[in-house]
Amino acid sequence: MKSIDPGFIHDISSLDRLRAGIGDDESGSLRAAAQQFEAIFTQMLFKSMRQANEAFESDLTSNSNSKFFEQMHDEQLASELSSRGSLGLADLIVQQFSSEEDKVSENAIRTVMNDTTLRLPVNPNSRQPDQQIINQATDDALKAMQASTLNTAKPPMARSVETFDTPKDFVTRMRPYAEKAANAIGTDPSVLIAQAALETGWGKKVIKNAVGSSNNLFNIKADPRWSGNKVATNTLEFHNGIAVQEKAAFRSYDNYQDSFNDYVRFLNDNPRYSKALENPKEPSQFIRNIHNAGYATDPKYTEKVLSVMDTVKSLMK
Repeated sequence: MKSIDPGFIHDISSLDRLRAGIGDDESGSLRAAAQQFEAIFTQMLFKSMRQANEAFESDLTSNSNSKFFEQMHDEQLASELSSRGSLGLADLIVQQFSSEEDKVSENAIRTVMNDTTLRLPVNPNSRQPDQQIINQATDDALKAMQASTLNTAKPPMARSVETFDTPKDFVTRMRPYAEKAANAIGTDPSVLIAQAALETGWGKKVIKNAVGSSNNLFNIKADPRWSGNKVATNTLEFHNGIAVQEKAAFRSYDNYQDSFNDYVRFLNDNPRYSKALENPKEPSQFIRNIHNAGYATDPKYTEKVLSVMDTVKSLMK
């Protein structure tokens, strides 16, 4: 069975194949879309199960950082479970709709979700499927499908380098990722978008090579601890206030979500940023503290980020 890129779970647009109908779609397209829906449903299933257990959590064992990393773990696990067909949902969708000519409706998908052959959670008080959790996960997965605003007639063409026409476009598309990361850190999402905008020129200067974009929004370098992909390029560094061109290797990610995730990990894994994470609520102090801790060598880095943040806030209204 074809494996799935773990980063795909954040790209809802290809689920339009399920909404648009099968028609003359290639035989592999339905399975790919079905696997993607199964992965998103599985992620929502984990979310519903965690919400059901929140009543048993305490402040000592649950906080924004732990929830953030739990969510990343759930997303990865959902992708892996779907690629192995662990729930059986993708197979059932293919079986149900491979010969259909009409568009796949929400009711039709809900009918599939009630199939007793699916390996879904069971209510601990009975031997029956936990319908409340299953229904909630189905609702959330269908909402994710409906959130796609791309053309439903054909799946979108894949692009290795994403483009942003205006600062407003950049802010709008980065906002969901920034809000998630800001929630984990405890700061304002506008400061994270501003930092990414400054580092990448509003998304127009994301580091790339012949293979494609690095998707590195925060220009985090690939130090010896980094075992992932890398992109080497020239960079401007300041030494004693003097700008110097240097060659450096930067981290490369599969998508922008991974870049935001790694930014949160990077701050949490480096003790030098502990002061910034102690009181991140005030964004100006937060960016000043990570600057002072050595995040950037530009002596005016804090002022530049805060200036861009004012623009970002106006565009977020």
